[in-house]
Amino acid sequence: MAITKYILKNTRRQAAAKVVSDGIGNNTITYTDIKYADQTIPLNSAGNLFWTISDIVYDVASHANIIRNGNVVFTMSSGQASVNLSRDLGVVLDEQAHANVTVHTGSGNSSVILVFTKGAGFNDPDRQILEDRDR
Repeated sequence: MAITKYILKNTRRQAAAKVVSDGIGNNTITYTDIKYADQTIPLNSAGNLFWTISDIVYDVASHANIIRNGNVVFTMSSGQASVNLSRDLGVVLDEQAHANVTVHTGSGNSSVILVFTKGAGFNDPDRQILEDRDR
């Protein structure tokens, strides 16, 4: 059995990850997986990060879950579906939005793609150019 994680997209404000499995298993997506190259995370502040799930696309052979901080935040029944929360409903999954995301796949071949929106805590570098008199 193999379960693999891929980062499909990673920009300053958005990221997408794909989890592929050929059997029952878990794979965790952490904030370091989706942190953009020059973003900084203040020391000891991982619990203050805010990264919501805005879209989910899945093809699972049997029951599967998305888990944050030990709580199931989304359940997927067998089959294929696309859940575009932000586009279709104007909402995002923000429960436990500070915690890592664990994708638990059921038996059989499964693929789950999650799109994240990065919020508070993902600090971009200060690229403002100031004159000496303004510093």
